[in-house]
Amino acid sequence: MPARKRIFSYIEEKFGAQGERIFDKHPEFAVFRHAKNQKWFAVFMRVDGGKLGLKGAEALEILNLKCKPDLAAILRDGEQILPAYHMNKKHWISVCLDAVPREQIEDLIEHSRELTR
Repeated sequence: MPARKRIFSYIEEKFGAQGERIFDKHPEFAVFRHAKNQKWFAVFMRVDGGKLGLKGAEALEILNLKCKPDLAAILRDGEQILPAYHMNKKHWISVCLDAVPREQIEDLIEHSRELTR
């Protein structure tokens, strides 16, 4: 199963949130939010690696997640976990779905969800 489908299924099953397609210009992007307060806790995007500061220009599937700044600084490695694309780079990270282990992604999703309550 592709990483995107696996992550979407995990979020829906664990938190009851479905990806919302809210960007007309980018219909493949999906936002996941809390039902009560509508705050975003995850954003799925397909972005060219060059826009993320990577050498390759190939399109990557990423998930933007909220993260405590001190943890974000430790996690960012310049290849798999990066400063967030189009988000506050101190409080958000971009996780490359095909490069980071599923368990770590799931832990980071839970962390993001807790921070956005």
